[in-house]
Amino acid sequence: MLLGLVAFVPMGCGSGESELTRAQFIREADAICKRAGNEQVKLAAQRKGEVVAGNFEAVTAVFVPPMEKQLRKLRALRPPRADERQVRAILQAIESGVKDAKLDYLDLFLKQTNPFVKASALARTYGLEACAESPYAVIKPRG
Repeated sequence: MLLGLVAFVPMGCGSGESELTRAQFIREADAICKRAGNEQVKLAAQRKGEVVAGNFEAVTAVFVPPMEKQLRKLRALRPPRADERQVRAILQAIESGVKDAKLDYLDLFLKQTNPFVKASALARTYGLEACAESPYAVIKPRG
């Protein structure tokens, strides 16, 4: 009897990684994106005046760590099974934007070269608000 109980407990406990409903996913994902944006603002305030075109180190220090953290946290969420393809496309677009920004950070300064246009459009279509906003609120794109 004890053996049966031991075998049953791990299966019944779960790991807390249950699939979220669409509304839950949107709420949690937007909270993650909002925190990343707030972290960028905080980091930019600490480097006041340094986050400008021509200062690769400052821009990437303010921009990249919060975006990478955001991406890890978003990937940890379990979207509804029916939405997995849409969410995967959003995450891939964010990842692509981060890679682009790391390679050519000046793209962050121009609306025409915004590396997050696709990610923002996909997020907005899915119903995400904070995640659809520019992920680099501290940088004011021109053009």
